[in-house]
Amino acid sequence: PLTGLYNREAIEIKTNEIIQNFPENNHAIMILDIDNFKQVNDTYGHMVGDKVLKIFGRLLAKQFREKDIVGRIGGDEFMVLICNIKDVEIAKDRAKKLINEVRALQIPELAGSGITISVGIAYSPDHGTAFMELYRHADTALYQVERGGRDGFSVYEKAN
Repeated sequence: PLTGLYNREAIEIKTNEIIQNFPENNHAIMILDIDNFKQVNDTYGHMVGDKVLKIFGRLLAKQFREKDIVGRIGGDEFMVLICNIKDVEIAKDRAKKLINEVRALQIPELAGSGITISVGIAYSPDHGTAFMELYRHADTALYQVERGGRDGFSVYEKAN
């Protein structure tokens, strides 16, 4: 209810439906994490943290098509399923644009500090054909970004 986006359960159900109904199409799953969000809560309080989540949720909803699935998994973690993409580069372009949009957000309560995000991306069918498999792979990609300093994106790479 805080962000007005789908919750984790709805995201999982809707993602599996789309992937199963359109298995021949490319889809991209993106996991997005607000960098150092705990620090926002600890420094400015939970009311400001909630405002950051709402602002980010609205930005996400505006950046994607109505047929895409946008939701909050929990805490400061969000997920997007970009449905039926013609080219996997579209997800990378969307991630870059979103990262820049978030950097440009003006949130007065943060006293001049901004927020950044880290994004992990996985593709269906290349990286999996079910929510949990894709989620795990996008989460692995997200972890690479966070290990590398945050404020960026990574695409899952299969181990050889």
